[in-house]
Amino acid sequence: MSKPTDLTGTARAPVSAAAPERATPLELFFDLVYVFAFTQVTHLMADGENFTSVLAGLAVLGVLWWSWASYAWLANQQIADRGAVRVGLLGAIAIVLVLSIAIPEAYPEENGSLFAALLFSIGFMVLSVVYTVVTLGLAGADWALRRQVLRTMGVTILPVAAALIVGAVLGGTAQLVLWLTAVAIEGATVYLTSRGGQWRLPSAAHYAERHGLVVILALGESIISIGLAASHSPLTPVVVGASLLAVCLSLGLWRVYFGEVSPTAERQINALSGQRRAAVATVGTYLHLGIVAGILLASLGMGGAIERIGSGEPIALFSWAALAGGVVLFLASTASYARAVRPRLTPVSRRPSRGATVSRT
Repeated sequence: MSKPTDLTGTARAPVSAAAPERATPLELFFDLVYVFAFTQVTHLMADGENFTSVLAGLAVLGVLWWSWASYAWLANQQIADRGAVRVGLLGAIAIVLVLSIAIPEAYPEENGSLFAALLFSIGFMVLSVVYTVVTLGLAGADWALRRQVLRTMGVTILPVAAALIVGAVLGGTAQLVLWLTAVAIEGATVYLTSRGGQWRLPSAAHYAERHGLVVILALGESIISIGLAASHSPLTPVVVGASLLAVCLSLGLWRVYFGEVSPTAERQINALSGQRRAAVATVGTYLHLGIVAGILLASLGMGGAIERIGSGEPIALFSWAALAGGVVLFLASTASYARAVRPRLTPVSRRPSRGATVSRT
């Protein structure tokens, strides 16, 4: 994930005519590709029904997440259906679709074809290069921004691509370890190279909407999992009841996020400015990976449970663990997000005046 900056180079980046207030139809179309991707991830985790398959799915999800986050922040810089951002998003839509198609065969069996794994790895590298080129184009004559982009992406693309490609070639446990390492490298290098940088978030409203939309996509995938599991089972009152209970759980997750956390976060991020706003929003983007992962794990558990109920078998421990772990991860990540955007009180000893209680650096 990489973050766009304010092209004005000022300490605060107010929303201008060129900065979006809300997501455009092109961004919504871009996000729709991730519905398919999330469904593929859930199926990948279900394949084998073990801890390794879950880790394999989370590694793929992590790669997909950094790609989504990069372009979501990019579209916050300039209205997405104009100029270079539009071209970049159109190209990204095609690439993400290819990545999604490759997911079921991303972990080849012994002596199996490496094509899907290499396609996924190289596709992500191309996606990162497209993002970098578009961002550099938007920077224009802003050399400070150009240096920041090159510094961040220069130390991110190569090691991440190397870990993904080498892992694809080696296969087996080495692939899983290297792909998880690639996800960690991406998160760490972006964070470390961004500290004290010039990143900006022009529109808090756009940021909140895009992150809310991706949560809706994940919740939509949970509905798909419930429906598919029910449709693959003999239709009985018990299956219908289990499906309705699962939908109620999805509604509960929706209520937790959108009832208070999301609108409050938007207001609080909007009240910030400059580097402080960008820093808080960055933490929010990282935590949303946990939110989405939690929903997908819960979806995995609900789908597996409904299928077992339909076949008259006891619900497997794997399904219970995925469901419980997913809900816990979702709640923990959502609570952390709410806490991260909460205004910080300035210590009494550092207050510049009696009335100053909130630090906005």
